[in-house]
Amino acid sequence: MTQPTVQSTFRNFSNRIWLSVISAIVLVNLAAQVQAAEGLAANTTKSPVADIFPLPEEAKSFQDVFNFVREIDSRETSGMHQDEMQDYQRKVARSVLAIAEKVLKEKLENQDLMQTVAIKLQALEVMDDLGEPRADKLFAQAIKKATQDEHPDVRAVGMKYLVESGFKRWDTMNAKERKAWRNHITAYLQEVENLQMLMAVIDFLSAVGGEHLSKDMLAELLPVFRKSGNPRLVTAAGRLEGIARRMNLPGNKIEMQGMLLDGTQLNWSAYRGKVVLVDFWATWCGPCRVEVPNLLRLYNAYHEKGFDVLGISLDKTAKEAEEYIAQMEIPWATLFSEDKGQRGWQHPLAVHYGINGIPRAILVDRDGTVVHMNARGGILANELRRMLGEPASSK
Repeated sequence: MTQPTVQSTFRNFSNRIWLSVISAIVLVNLAAQVQAAEGLAANTTKSPVADIFPLPEEAKSFQDVFNFVREIDSRETSGMHQDEMQDYQRKVARSVLAIAEKVLKEKLENQDLMQTVAIKLQALEVMDDLGEPRADKLFAQAIKKATQDEHPDVRAVGMKYLVESGFKRWDTMNAKERKAWRNHITAYLQEVENLQMLMAVIDFLSAVGGEHLSKDMLAELLPVFRKSGNPRLVTAAGRLEGIARRMNLPGNKIEMQGMLLDGTQLNWSAYRGKVVLVDFWATWCGPCRVEVPNLLRLYNAYHEKGFDVLGISLDKTAKEAEEYIAQMEIPWATLFSEDKGQRGWQHPLAVHYGINGIPRAILVDRDGTVVHMNARGGILANELRRMLGEPASSK
């Protein structure tokens, strides 16, 4: 795993958040208080006091402290060995933690409090990434405390770290821990309607095989979003309903309708009895274009045995799709909306099935039942062999 660098991790401290934290320190007998915090960091990390940058005694003003922080943040480290680099990173993180811990003992305005908590969590996260003893437990405790804070802004920071820590620890979490993590986020989103957080969690769960958790999450949150007085969230509820509908496709039938690029209506019933790949794509989608040669090869190999493809173009103009189809000699039919307001992500089928990322290749069996939600590359080849046997052609 690539280790975080001091410059990339803490640059934002110097440029943004450090400003409010240092301002708070100046209010409380600056040098003496921060130096006292060195002992706090030593007790917190079980490290000797020497493993923290002491604030110079002559640092008496805001500018003095700000310059000191910027100086330790930007020291040249390119000539260090890996062990030296990591030791330096730990030292910076401990120093940040020491100052943040001391500031949190003072009475702070809400914005300063939120930013100081964010600094503390970021420092602990870096220490955890670097394998600092006990940092994982301290990080988890700090996240929990932040998510229970009475100040909404602090809770928001805590929830951000709770979500991201779940992403990072997913492979080491058991089923009970994963469910608890999901439930904590769901409870928060019932109170604070954060659409961006919800979409990030749903996308993540879909990518790691946690669709069952996403389904339960959406079932609980959709009523909240539908009843929201926020027009943006009410509109988003339609997209979320589509995502829920997509998640329920495996093992169920999919319905397709709409206008084809040639101006005729799709006759979905004509595909019954075939194995069909429903392919949401666009010419501007790099991974979609990369997949086309593989899809053409499998189409040629299995078409005689009952395999077909139905494309759904999310392009903005028919010309873009038509030119690419002609260039690549794509033989299968493609849906494209005549309504300019229903193109791209607003294509009726993209909305209906909550498509928020492409390529999305949905494989349907002869009965019209969805058997795979992302059949691309080798997955598609294996599925076709399973359902249709060996290819009729190897072209």
